Amino acid sequence: ARTVNMALLLPSTPPGALTDREKLWLAMRELRTFSLRDLYLETKIDRRTGKARDYLVGLLRAGILEEISHVPGGQCTYRLVKDCGVNAPRVRKNGVLLPDSGRTRMWRAMPILGMFTVRELVNAASLEDATIAYGEAQAYCQWLARGGYLHRIGTDTYRFIPARNTGPKAPQILRVKQLYDPNVDKIVTALPPEGRDDA
Repeated sequence: ARTVNMALLLPSTPPGALTDREKLWLAMRELRTFSLRDLYLETKIDRRTGKARDYLVGLLRAGILEEISHVPGGQCTYRLVKDCGVNAPRVRKNGVLLPDSGRTRMWRAMPILGMFTVRELVNAASLEDATIAYGEAQAYCQWLARGGYLHRIGTDTYRFIPARNTGPKAPQILRVKQLYDPNVDKIVTALPPEGRDDA
C-alpha cells in the first residue's frame, strides 16, 4: 500500500501541527482513489470520533468527491474529482463550503497591509457574508503583538513584522490563553499564571 508523506505535501508545517481535517485532505490528494479504511490507515485518526466520516460526507455533498463503488455492508470507494489545492476545504456535513476563518483572513491581510488600524484590518479581512467584529480583531492584534508578530503603534494601530511571517496558517489563541503558531508547532506566548488579560 502507498504511504502518504505528509512532510512532502506541507513541508513548512510540522506533521504534529496538522489538524485532522488537514491530514485527511492531504491523504485524499495523495491517494486520489480511496476507502474510508484507507484514510484511517494513512492518517491514524481515531475512528471513534467520526471526524473522517463526517468530513468525507461533506466533501461528497459538495461535489469534491464522488463515490465510484458501493458494497452494501462493506467498504465504499471514493475518488477526488475536484482538487481545491493544498488548503483543506472547510465544509459542513450538508456540503456547504465555508470561507476561511476570520483569523486566517486577518493573518493573510496583515503582511499585505503592512501598517494598519484595527478598523482597516476588519474592512480588509471581512466578507459580505462573513464579517469580523471589531472586538475580535482588536483582541487578535493584541495577542499577536504579545507574540512579537505585530508592533503596536498608538492605541489601535499596528505594524506587521515581516520576519515573523512564519507561514500561511494563522496563529491561534488557545482556550488556555496561549498563542500557538501551527507553522512551527510552538506556543509563542501566554498570559501570566495570575490570569491577567490586560498585560
